[in-house]
Amino acid sequence: MEFAEWFKGRRFFAGERGVYVLGDAHELLRRVPSAVVDAVITDPPWGVGLDERDDLRAFLDLRDELHRVMKPDSWLVFFFAPKRLFDLAPLLERFTYVWMLVYIYTGYASLSRNPLGSPSTYSVILVFAKGRPKVALPRRDVLFADELPVVEGRIGEPQFKPTATVAALLNMFTREGDLVLDPFAGYGSIPLVCELFSRRWVAFEVDEVKYRVAERVIGKKRVPNIRKVKKEVMRELAREKERARGQLLL
Repeated sequence: MEFAEWFKGRRFFAGERGVYVLGDAHELLRRVPSAVVDAVITDPPWGVGLDERDDLRAFLDLRDELHRVMKPDSWLVFFFAPKRLFDLAPLLERFTYVWMLVYIYTGYASLSRNPLGSPSTYSVILVFAKGRPKVALPRRDVLFADELPVVEGRIGEPQFKPTATVAALLNMFTREGDLVLDPFAGYGSIPLVCELFSRRWVAFEVDEVKYRVAERVIGKKRVPNIRKVKKEVMRELAREKERARGQLLL
């Protein structure tokens, strides 16, 4: 697979149509050739305190490199938090704001609360462009948070994006065979759906726990309870550290 050549010496696993690389997007993007990506579809850090790496600057500082690797007419589409919309101004230095999609939690439980103190019933997806790309499949600008049949019961992890919503984005902004880049791939929902819908993909993730969970999800093309798998991975990493410590003492 050509993508594997870009990341020689780095840890990654391969799916049928793409590679998922463990590492920081700032460094890994430099390995991607210029003007090869048809669409960036991602769930970047929002800067709302979800975890220790939830820093919006990590996304905004990628704008030059993202612009470089994207084709002349291509899409930058990402999940985002409504309360931080005005902090996206730096993206306008490189990209054109096109529109905002709303996705609604109907029959799908949101675990987050809005700044007014009530449960969140919707969130947003921002659409930016490099050049003047065309929508592959026009559809309404209100989507629903829902899951594809590959999801087995309750996911239990709010950072895993709803797979049916991701599928709708792929159908709107890409075609079969297009290359999708996800520089903040997390637990793997976007590359998983790329596998299922015949899109080539490259994904990055800096957190090893999320990387290992994504490896299991994408490898099996099934989504179990992410929270449960995450706990199993954390126990696995703890055992590996204990073994490594023991070997050092020998």
